[in-house]
Amino acid sequence: MSEINAKGNPLLQIDTGFRSYLKAYTRSYQSHMVDGSLDYAFESDFAVRQKIMSLGGSAKLFKAVNTQDIAAEAKHLFVKCDQVGPLKYPEIYDKVRKCAERLELIVPIVFVREDMDRPLAYSIASDLIEPCIVLTKQLVEFCSDDELMLLMGSECGRVQNNHCTFNMAYTYLKTNNDVYRPIERFYTQTIGSQLYSALVQWVKYADVTANRAGMICLDKPGQYLNIMCGLYRKGYVDFYGRSEPGINFDEMSKLSEQIHGSTSRNLSIDKNLSDIERCLLASNEFLYCKTLYSWREDVVDIEGHAESGQICDVRTSVIVGNGG
Repeated sequence: MSEINAKGNPLLQIDTGFRSYLKAYTRSYQSHMVDGSLDYAFESDFAVRQKIMSLGGSAKLFKAVNTQDIAAEAKHLFVKCDQVGPLKYPEIYDKVRKCAERLELIVPIVFVREDMDRPLAYSIASDLIEPCIVLTKQLVEFCSDDELMLLMGSECGRVQNNHCTFNMAYTYLKTNNDVYRPIERFYTQTIGSQLYSALVQWVKYADVTANRAGMICLDKPGQYLNIMCGLYRKGYVDFYGRSEPGINFDEMSKLSEQIHGSTSRNLSIDKNLSDIERCLLASNEFLYCKTLYSWREDVVDIEGHAESGQICDVRTSVIVGNGG
């Protein structure tokens, strides 16, 4: 009788093992993979990371970061900080779940830090540590719902694109005093000039990838530029220690329209623009890319004739300033 029921009941044929569950959970975003990289990621981000890994001194640096710095950071978070959940910071929990759903990502752990007097968002992950997104309590109080959603979506993108180890390595470069520095740091060797330059270069491209992820997560991706300009106007300082309090949304919006109205061949960018302004303009170009609408089928293409991901990356390269 039990054999008859097993054959007749389709629910009993479902494999409920954890391996099958994990495969099914992560299968959906595999359709968005192109040559080992996610289709929304800026191509220069992946290319420069590959270059960095081939440079002398990178192996020792990343080994120290992965096995010591990130481990120490994770220990501090789990012992000292509040973990977000359905009962504690439920609004943040709902946001990270929505971001993970839209990026087809397993929901990362989220911590709120009260031991920092700076509005900051960052993420950590390694082969030994589950992906974690960290928000300072000051950031939670500092941001509107849309601002918090965009920053959390961007950090989900950094987790999804394996930025975390590179970001931690960047903290050793001493580019400016406002760069985030973990509480415990172990790597004491000198970083070579080639590796230094490559990491500085990579940050510009990684920002574009992360911002694209944040746009995918926003309820209204078209609000990206307005939200980011608002954040910097309020005095936001990012993980890399950069700020842009004098940024003007109206000017940036007008400039973005002018840029998009130019053909790729005739595209030129004002040399006086800051790195942040270039990054925001480059990221905003994603609004006109088919890839955005393949991730967000519920959002209508703002022009009805979006460009390919390849064309978007070419234009983004010119705007960021890496020459293509």
